[in-house]
Amino acid sequence: MHKKIIQSIVLPSLDPIQHTFKSFKVMPVTRNNRAYVNAGFLLKFCRSSEVIESATICFGGINPLFVHASKTEDFLIGKPLFTNETLQAALHELSQEIQPDWVLPDASPDYRKNLALSLFYKYILSIAPESSIVLNARFKSGGTNLERPLSSGKQNYDTYPSKWPLTQYTPKIEGLAQSSGEAEYVNDIPKMPNELHAAFVLATEIQSRIIKIDASKALKLDGVVAFFSAKNIPGINNFMPLEFGNEEVEEIFGSGEVAFHGQPIGIIVANTFDLANFATNLVEVIYERITNRPIFITPKEVVKASARERIINQNFDRYGMKYGTTSEGHIQIKGQMELGGQYHYSMETQTCFCVPIEDGMDIYASSQSTNFMLAAVSQALNVQENSLNISVRRVGGAYGAKSTRAPQIACACALAAHILQKPVRMLLTLETNMSAIGKRTGTFSEYQVDVNRSGRIVKLTNTYTHDGGAILNEPLAFLTSDLFKNCYRTDSWGLIGNMARTDVATNTICRAPGTMEGISMVENIMEHIAHVTREDPLDVRMQNIPKQNKMYELLPKFRKDVDFDERRKTVDMFNIQNRWRKRGIAIIPMEYPMEYSGTLNALVSIYHIDGSVAITHGAIEMGQGVNTKVAQVAAHVLGIPMTMISVKPSTTLTSPNCAPSVHSRTSENAAFAVKRCCEILMDRLRPIRQANRMAPWEEVVNRAFVTNIDLTASYFYEPSDLKAYVIWGLACAELEVDILTGNIQINRVDILEDVGESMNPGIDVGQVEGAFIMGLGYYLTEALVYDPSNGALVNNRTWNYKVPGAHDIPIDFRIQFLKGSSNPHGVLRSKAVAEPALSMSPVLTYALRYALRSARKDAGLPDDWIPIGSGTTPEKIFLLSGNQIDQYKLY
Repeated sequence: MHKKIIQSIVLPSLDPIQHTFKSFKVMPVTRNNRAYVNAGFLLKFCRSSEVIESATICFGGINPLFVHASKTEDFLIGKPLFTNETLQAALHELSQEIQPDWVLPDASPDYRKNLALSLFYKYILSIAPESSIVLNARFKSGGTNLERPLSSGKQNYDTYPSKWPLTQYTPKIEGLAQSSGEAEYVNDIPKMPNELHAAFVLATEIQSRIIKIDASKALKLDGVVAFFSAKNIPGINNFMPLEFGNEEVEEIFGSGEVAFHGQPIGIIVANTFDLANFATNLVEVIYERITNRPIFITPKEVVKASARERIINQNFDRYGMKYGTTSEGHIQIKGQMELGGQYHYSMETQTCFCVPIEDGMDIYASSQSTNFMLAAVSQALNVQENSLNISVRRVGGAYGAKSTRAPQIACACALAAHILQKPVRMLLTLETNMSAIGKRTGTFSEYQVDVNRSGRIVKLTNTYTHDGGAILNEPLAFLTSDLFKNCYRTDSWGLIGNMARTDVATNTICRAPGTMEGISMVENIMEHIAHVTREDPLDVRMQNIPKQNKMYELLPKFRKDVDFDERRKTVDMFNIQNRWRKRGIAIIPMEYPMEYSGTLNALVSIYHIDGSVAITHGAIEMGQGVNTKVAQVAAHVLGIPMTMISVKPSTTLTSPNCAPSVHSRTSENAAFAVKRCCEILMDRLRPIRQANRMAPWEEVVNRAFVTNIDLTASYFYEPSDLKAYVIWGLACAELEVDILTGNIQINRVDILEDVGESMNPGIDVGQVEGAFIMGLGYYLTEALVYDPSNGALVNNRTWNYKVPGAHDIPIDFRIQFLKGSSNPHGVLRSKAVAEPALSMSPVLTYALRYALRSARKDAGLPDDWIPIGSGTTPEKIFLLSGNQIDQYKLY
């Protein structure tokens, strides 16, 4: 049709006696995303028979020119459908027709082709029970989709009414404002007169040197104000100040050799956000090719290529006392494990708002480290630090990305504001944020283990290589080495920690940095030992846990509490009865040492008229509830309602030299500092209270003011204020896999975590749940895809990078805090919460492996070890299942 308007589309009704129709959509996650493959099947049967009269077989996601499987449609006409012979012949015909294309980041052609075939088989299984044939009972569930019932959860924890509001399940003080949209983030700050917007220009050719940047076309656009690059920086072109121990310069704007695809090399400044981002595409960059060496995307590629010049040792190797003298065991096991990167998927991307003022600049930042940012901006602008006023009300999620990466955005934004003397706002688009900013530090592990026949380790050697990205500034071996030992006997272990330089954006800390990788590596080894020795994985762990370790007591009790053995029997029976659905179950233990470092200021002020209290501290509120906890602590110590307390933004005036808000310790550090401030104030008020025992709080405060008592107190927390301790944890996961699609459903997760006396069980339960779900995404849905030809990240938006949604969380999610576990060394007997639960999320891959072993056994494959790391998407699960179309039968 040409120059016609479709007025209506009529879909005629079909006789259900003769017609059957079903459609399928297989996706990376269960809701709201693009399909790997779509399929629709419509068959018309001859009346009173199972012979096909007509067939319509349609697919999406194969290639742009393929919709109808017309040859297979023609083949089926006149055939009796429900025979193995017809089904097999149709599948082979369909296999010849389906020829997928491959455009990154799409799933592989192998997966999409075989998925299309399995969907046709799933369709036939779904309608076969209605016919007269006797369908193999083990195949029936293959014709159904995973059906998710209503989610449920249980939380069990201690609370102490005598200490309320401390230990009370209290909503976050910002909760209502956040959920209603009233809470102010950086980009909610009202627009100012003459305000401008800035956007990064990114490099697009690696292994090259920048020869010239021509922004003339962009500058001709009405509303484009300026372009700035490295030559416009009045100070130091480095957002990672060397004074903080950084070994290498990381340029604010790349000025010579391009470090990675997506590296910022300048900014466009314009009147609007849209115009600034549009104009960046008009900036022309001339590159000079300087090498044709291989491009390395992962540390595994670096190690396998023996590119030793790209590998450094992190100087945190660990050797047990008996490592050098231990002989080999009865069984030797070798293996590898690969953990990729992970995008810090926060609601708010990197952002900053800079406003020039009479004596310097106000900087409204989304940052986890104002101290780091202050130093970087002052050095870039060549101004004194005291001329910059950084303020952080709250951060819209960070997970580590806004610790060392945020200063780059602040430096660029401040440069534009400094030169133009106008307010400048900078908010990275999601695509720019994902391309230009580093991710979780990936890890490649190679191990060799000698064990006896019961699985007890005689000698272990593990060499792991972190993915530093293009610039090696953030080593994590000091964390990985501590956590790798977990709860086990390590006197005969050797651990070597390296870092590789790859050709991707410089990687950085991400929730549970290094710690999750350490536990994941050692627990993978425990699973491998159990597989080779054919011992129970939990018994292998018990063989290697010292009897004096608390986990030796906790693990058997947890195993019993979650009914693990009975549930595993049920799982095994399900797997025997079902060919195309498989279940798995597993447990992981965790010993998570918490040590303190860094410093933090707090300031508490009491107002003498009404007795209300204001608090500011150096910690950053980024969703973890630190402001709520410090308010609870202040209310508890001062003996006043929380409604009388207000927590103000963090600023570099009141907290100029604070450590970053990272590694789960922030809430504790801030709570301790605020507690000490309140205790100082209560000491000052004691004489007034003793002389006026019946006086209300407001009167006591006013009398103190009248007698010139200072109603403001500050405290500077330092690491020696608190002692290290251990956080214990266990997790059990049970899941189900659709072998014909690779889709997965988490049926139940039980988590036991030791949080001491939780300051706020509501917040802490949320932190445990959220951390585990972030790990669920890391291991099962999120996989970064790079173009191997140029190192470009090709899945840099929500269209093709998928985090778990509401229908991907465990159906039955049970959280229990270890009872009677007061921490004498913690702040008010509490323990850190936010990161440890993520370190238990690898248990999902062990349950998955359990399910896949059953599927591969049914497929006639040997029971070999199945390496599983991060990013085990439905594509990988399907390809690991061992499916072949000659197995697709009815009886």
